[in-house]
Amino acid sequence: MRLAAASLILLAGSATAFVPSASDVRPRSPTSLASTLEYDAIIGSGSAVSADDFNSKLSANREKMAAKDKTSKSLGKDDLKVVHEDDQIVVVDKPAGVLSTPGKDGNPSLQQAVFDAFGCESGNANKMACHRLGMDTSGLMIFAKTDAALRDLNAQFRTRKVTRKYEALVKGHVADDSGVIDQPLMMDYENPPYMCISTEEKQRALIGLSADDVGKKVLENPKNSITEYEVIEREEKDGEPVTRLSLTSVTGRTHQLNVHCVAFGHPIVGDSVYGDAGEGESMCVHAKSLSFRHPGTREQVSLESAAPF
Repeated sequence: MRLAAASLILLAGSATAFVPSASDVRPRSPTSLASTLEYDAIIGSGSAVSADDFNSKLSANREKMAAKDKTSKSLGKDDLKVVHEDDQIVVVDKPAGVLSTPGKDGNPSLQQAVFDAFGCESGNANKMACHRLGMDTSGLMIFAKTDAALRDLNAQFRTRKVTRKYEALVKGHVADDSGVIDQPLMMDYENPPYMCISTEEKQRALIGLSADDVGKKVLENPKNSITEYEVIEREEKDGEPVTRLSLTSVTGRTHQLNVHCVAFGHPIVGDSVYGDAGEGESMCVHAKSLSFRHPGTREQVSLESAAPF
């Protein structure tokens, strides 16, 4: 059932104090703050974030992530749900619980399964995946068979010429029928390497740290991040209110949908990292549709797959 309501736009008002500069790493200068005196006072008191604490949390979380990656399911050709295939590309409906790419540990992945089934011009499986989905996310992925197709599609993703829509179940009933979540992301220094909404307070906490202490990623400028949502249906799951949303990832940042859904009060069902789901629960987010220019024919291609939840 659809309810008429005004669209909602969420903005991070404090983010303007830290608008990204030309550099990838946030400048450590008084121009980032209201005054030189304020900056000097913060530097003098030391960073609010302990480098040792940050690195300890980062190491622990990476160990957990590596252990989870090892549980990725191995797929054969008969397991692949091929949505489209021609001499340039293969589009596959990825099941949840499978890595998009094998990573440095060579874990089972959809990329390897597609390479084993179809091969590619270069003979290198690492030159096939045009983008990635999280291990717990199901849905459409494009793989290139030729080097030219890979270059073309990489450019389309990089310049945001590919339209990606997701379907998700989120907790609670979303009040507005549609809206835009416009909030910048940064690495969460309290739970690295995961992401969080960037605020002025969080930015200030990092002043005084150097890339030598904590690496460059956590010190990068906030990433502009935009998600559009539209209510498909308000439902119940296991006796609890949930909302089925269509989500458009305009900017395509890491974990953007997860963080943005939490930010407007409706975490994704089954999200054990950003939400409150228990370990082992299935996350309800699916890459439902892709629209892109075919690298060979130059015609627009639009593909869809049904969500498994």
